Amino acid sequence: MSDFENELDESESNQPLDPNIRRQLREAEKARKELEAAKAELEAQRREIQFAKAGIPESGLGSLFRKAYDGEASAESIRKAAEEYGILSTQQASEPAASDVELEALRRAQGATIGTSGVGPDLGQEFLSRLAEATTPEDVMKIVSEPSYESGLGIWTSRNAR
Repeated sequence: MSDFENELDESESNQPLDPNIRRQLREAEKARKELEAAKAELEAQRREIQFAKAGIPESGLGSLFRKAYDGEASAESIRKAAEEYGILSTQQASEPAASDVELEALRRAQGATIGTSGVGPDLGQEFLSRLAEATTPEDVMKIVSEPSYESGLGIWTSRNAR
């Protein structure tokens, strides 16, 4: 029971209140509680937006950091704290380059096992990238019906059936 309701009960015992006034007081108390809940929800949404602006992931360590962080709710201070805890790395720009280096090493290893140099994309990757670049159905059909893709990838088209 809130302080307001206690006061309301005390005032009922001392002085009779008009039922309309009691109803209005109850409605005002209900509206105040709804307003407090809305303010809390708005603040939680603002906090989530600041975490998103700071680039904090929603899963893994980022999720734990979001729950535990209790500092200032600005994107810059959140980002600084995340870097201190190792959630965000200051070397994020170099990570894609490392992935490219790893991808090239994997291609060379795969090329060694299938008898190619492995430097470029394999036939399947080339086929898919050309399909992605095609803009018309005619372009797609030209790519699909190329003999190198038909034999190399085992693609079966209506042209093969003839």
